[in-house]
Amino acid sequence: MQYDEESLQSVREKRLLIDEYDSWLIEELSPFLGQRIIEVGCGLGNLLKHFIDRDLVIGIENSSETVAEVKRKFADFGNVSIYEYSIVDPSVLALQEMRFDSAVSLNVFEHIYDDELAMHHTALLLNPNGYFVLIVPAHQWLYGTMDSSIGHYRRYTKALAKEKLEKTGFRIVHQKYLNTLGAIGWFVNGRLLRQTVPPSGQLRMFNKIVPILKVAERAFPPPFGISLITVAQRKAETD
Repeated sequence: MQYDEESLQSVREKRLLIDEYDSWLIEELSPFLGQRIIEVGCGLGNLLKHFIDRDLVIGIENSSETVAEVKRKFADFGNVSIYEYSIVDPSVLALQEMRFDSAVSLNVFEHIYDDELAMHHTALLLNPNGYFVLIVPAHQWLYGTMDSSIGHYRRYTKALAKEKLEKTGFRIVHQKYLNTLGAIGWFVNGRLLRQTVPPSGQLRMFNKIVPILKVAERAFPPPFGISLITVAQRKAETD
């Protein structure tokens, strides 16, 4: 897929403007994360910093420049290591010896053409019954210029994520949509206004109201959202 590398880097950097949303995500996924974690596609490390109290944290990225940058950020933490791997390359299975009890991935699998191979490799990296927390963009009807500009092959529904994960060695434990307000903003910016990256001002404003949105969505779980969280457990018989 052709995409704009500058737009992708801009989105990665702007992600740092919504640290309240990342904290919300951490609250949602933490119950399923153990002491030996691999993050598939760790980006600039915005989630990794929440895991530094664990026994072992491994981040993988397929960009040597990103790997070098994140290594510098976490150089003082002996339990954190960053490696240059693609999750679809069989060489990543060299990390099986790390014996991970959990894996997490934030907004990565939509960039992968063969996402089922990536899911299968993730299953093989986990101990039997280990958890995989997969966070991906939700709803194909939200797909617009902001998706295509940063290399999204797809957005996911609960049914699509469930089907793919069950085919690749997992059983589904939990699914939920998150962030209705973000979905509306993405639709307006990407489908109606045909922008290529989210406006920084909107992201800063959104970050301020995340605590209110979090309370509202926990009280009234929404039928749609910008993100889909799926918690899956590796089947013991995966090979």
